[in-house]
Amino acid sequence: MSAPDRHALDNAGMWKAWVLLCVAEASRMGLTPMGTSQLHVILYMANPLAEFFEIPRVRGRGLKKGPYPFFPDVQWEIDRMAFSGVLSITQVDFGSKGYLNAHYALGARGYSIYESLMAHSPDAQRTSRLFRELVSACFGRFLANRADIGAIDANYGDLAVLDGEVVDFAEWTDENRNMELARYLINQLRVLRPNAERDGVRFYCDYLEKALAVT
Repeated sequence: MSAPDRHALDNAGMWKAWVLLCVAEASRMGLTPMGTSQLHVILYMANPLAEFFEIPRVRGRGLKKGPYPFFPDVQWEIDRMAFSGVLSITQVDFGSKGYLNAHYALGARGYSIYESLMAHSPDAQRTSRLFRELVSACFGRFLANRADIGAIDANYGDLAVLDGEVVDFAEWTDENRNMELARYLINQLRVLRPNAERDGVRFYCDYLEKALAVT
């Protein structure tokens, strides 16, 4: 990775690294282009599962916007990554009230950064494994067809927080219901299975799929 690429990634912070690794892993599995809603849901779900892959969570606050979690400042970074060649935009769907849904793939510059990170950074390797398991499990279940997890997500679906307000997902505390569920699944599986993290991610996505099926 060249000095400008290292500098750009360092300045972007953890969110930008997460976006890059997420899209890269989806690309490796042939699951790109990835829509805006799908990308934000994956980033949201990665936070409660991060500790099981020995990586730090990014943060626990975002905007409650419609049927799925959305991070406005992260979207700004995603667009910058697309315009700089780290990501590429393959398609844009336009809807009512100014709604648009871009579809992202890995750009040539992004592939170069990803390869260097995987070769030299153990943190990036662990983070990439999290997204590999999460993208595979989610698209293998519900996310290929729908991203509207808001109504069935215990944190995002809090009726006390109105649409358009900042919602605290409590990712840093024991009050987070998503983390309670993830911890329960993975801790139980650790007793029984050698690949507890992978199985825990898949059970977590299976729970979401079944909950969506009854909404």
